[in-house]
Amino acid sequence: MGRVVLVICDGHRADFVRHDTCPRITDFAHRSRSFANHRAIFPSATRASAASIATGCWPANHGLHGNMMGLPDADGFRVHDVGDPAFVGKMRAAFGRTLRVPTLAERLAPYGGAVIASNVSPGAAYFHDPDHFGHVIHRAGSFGPGGRRLDKDEAPVVTHDYAGDEALTDWFCKIVLRERQPRLAVLWLSNPDAAMHADHLGSGTHLDGIACADRSFGQVEDTVAQLRAEGEEILLMVGSDHGQETVAERVAVAARLVDAGLKEAPESTDLVVAPQGGAGLIYLAPHMSARKGEVASFLRAQPWIGQVFVGDEMGHLGQRPDNGLSIAFSMARTDERNSYGVPGHITICVSDEKPGKPEGFGSHGGLGSFERHPFLMINGGGFASETVEHGETRLIDIAPTILRYLDLPRTGVDGLALPQN
Repeated sequence: MGRVVLVICDGHRADFVRHDTCPRITDFAHRSRSFANHRAIFPSATRASAASIATGCWPANHGLHGNMMGLPDADGFRVHDVGDPAFVGKMRAAFGRTLRVPTLAERLAPYGGAVIASNVSPGAAYFHDPDHFGHVIHRAGSFGPGGRRLDKDEAPVVTHDYAGDEALTDWFCKIVLRERQPRLAVLWLSNPDAAMHADHLGSGTHLDGIACADRSFGQVEDTVAQLRAEGEEILLMVGSDHGQETVAERVAVAARLVDAGLKEAPESTDLVVAPQGGAGLIYLAPHMSARKGEVASFLRAQPWIGQVFVGDEMGHLGQRPDNGLSIAFSMARTDERNSYGVPGHITICVSDEKPGKPEGFGSHGGLGSFERHPFLMINGGGFASETVEHGETRLIDIAPTILRYLDLPRTGVDGLALPQN
């Protein structure tokens, strides 16, 4: 019976998948089927992306809106950080549930299970399996079925850096792939995303982050090759969740709305803005719904705004009006190159709680052509080697592709199983 191995190199934009930057991934592409027009969700941010990969659904249907999210507070809303380990509990307390749809971990629980080993934020890890059907391994706390907390003998505690990615990869290959052998094994690396947030795109730091991810993937590929030689059937997938672009400017959008008289005060709950880096989400209290058009008109008039989507217009983004979510917007961007010749500059939405990355460093979250262009390659399971798919594919297509390979139902997903040839 076959199994699936998925490796995500967080933030690795597609135009940096080159032989000079990541030779192992590039060589793998030549032996696999590549998806040249792969696209991120909106916002192009890791936490909601993790939920979309885990469920095969748009945020509109799985219910996790972004990296930051508004939750009900008295007569209005407060913005919460989805990366906080406590957010899963806060979401459950607010709505009586976590995600609206089943994850791969839930679907696979009766069929060999899932292990997710993640070195990104706690929220991004936990929303692969927020209701504890499988195993989630993370430095903030690891859990098994039923929510049993795993001790250090069962799950490693690694650092959020190159060394941590390498240590997690080593454990993943030796323990998860060789010993535990779940039907689905996911390794989510913090790099190159962590490196891109820490320096200029194209810098030595960025390239070191790519090299770290490339080495980790190479170790996984070597382990899979050994297991295949021993007779196992394994579908091997490698990709990223989004890209990044250079921060040109930071704008505190909520503060601008206060200044314009459209929000009562900085800490008021009548209107709140959930920053998403290159985008933002606005939640309106019921008594503010009549001012939705006025808020949208103000935003559209600002030079730091890209596009504004109101109400059902959010459907174009895979979002919808939901629990106060009323407006989505992207921030302004250009194709201007940075000092290393890397194209793509974005204005980012910030707040006191979410100050964002410094000007000149990498960020993401919006509709920029580079931040929304991750990569994906698949080997085995009937996928034609040395081929390229040029049609548009999406993060939400990963889960149904896994389910098809495992011969399990794909009901309730928004995505489509990817073409094999």
